[in-house]
Amino acid sequence: MPEYLSERAARAAMVEVGRRLYARQLVSGGEGNLSCRLGPRRILCTPTGVNKGFLGEDQLVVTDYGGEGQSLRAPSSELLLHLACYEERADCLAVVHELLCCMPEAATALGDVPTARYATPGTASVADAVRAHLGSAECVLMERHGALAMGMGPRALFDACDKMEMLEGVARVQLLASLRRMPTPLPESERRLLAEQRRAAREKLLKPPRPWERDR
Repeated sequence: MPEYLSERAARAAMVEVGRRLYARQLVSGGEGNLSCRLGPRRILCTPTGVNKGFLGEDQLVVTDYGGEGQSLRAPSSELLLHLACYEERADCLAVVHELLCCMPEAATALGDVPTARYATPGTASVADAVRAHLGSAECVLMERHGALAMGMGPRALFDACDKMEMLEGVARVQLLASLRRMPTPLPESERRLLAEQRRAAREKLLKPPRPWERDR
């Protein structure tokens, strides 16, 4: 029979692993998810949409194989993936899922990211070049001038930071992937589905945080 960690030890370990993954740029923004087994059908996992580099032990979620949470926070949206690992492998005691800034999650978190035309730095033309895109995008690439990310909701600064981290990660992965072959675009049907997920996530972001969701 497997030897399970105590809940206290598991919480401490999960926070540390989240920090290590973040420090090594294996997760950014709200990407990735972690879990470990506390018993035959009891699991500790990361909450949905929280930066893994800055987790607190009290933010982690205890749930069961049916997805019934024993915490106020919602478990990771990828919980079924973790459950599949535990169901297929009795010897599996923990799962780390990092996304390498893959495009579906980036599309949900960032939406369309247009590129603003080049403008001379420090002049009014920079604002003019970006302004045309701000009504429909929250992140904008600026030709020869970096990128811009806008934060929304009660955690606006953190939201903008998470978006910028993810945008940088996506750019890095896209560059490496293109050295082998150009990445293929997602089908239009999948893009529509991701757009719906993005709208739902944005509505949640704009709501005032509940007491247990506030940053300490």
